[in-house]
Amino acid sequence: MKPNFLSLFALLMAALMLSACNGKTIKLSADDNNSTISMKSGETLYVSIDGNPTTGYIWEVDSVDQNILQLVGEAEYVSDSNLNPKKTGVGGTYKFKFTAVSAGTTTLKLKYWRTFEPENPPIETFTVEVAVN
Repeated sequence: MKPNFLSLFALLMAALMLSACNGKTIKLSADDNNSTISMKSGETLYVSIDGNPTTGYIWEVDSVDQNILQLVGEAEYVSDSNLNPKKTGVGGTYKFKFTAVSAGTTTLKLKYWRTFEPENPPIETFTVEVAVN
């Protein structure tokens, strides 16, 4: 039985449409601080940044327009001690996941601070201008 050209064409189009829905993934690190990026609605942004919560400091979202760029879940922390269990109190990496939900421009700002010392400014910040088309 020979495959029907229209059936193959329909299957190909369906596969292309599904791959387009997945969107592009953009990955940023501390090296991208103070940069500007462009995204399309539906795309995903990952920010990975070093930190050490054993010092009392944690990374948190300080500001972002959630109508344009939404945080997905909570930040994940992965300790470097997972790589070497004999080391305690070592730092690791905070991982944030965002989804572009609508067109616009927003400033994504993360802060590294002690939540129990709200009167003190963050010791570090990470800022990126995000334009969503």
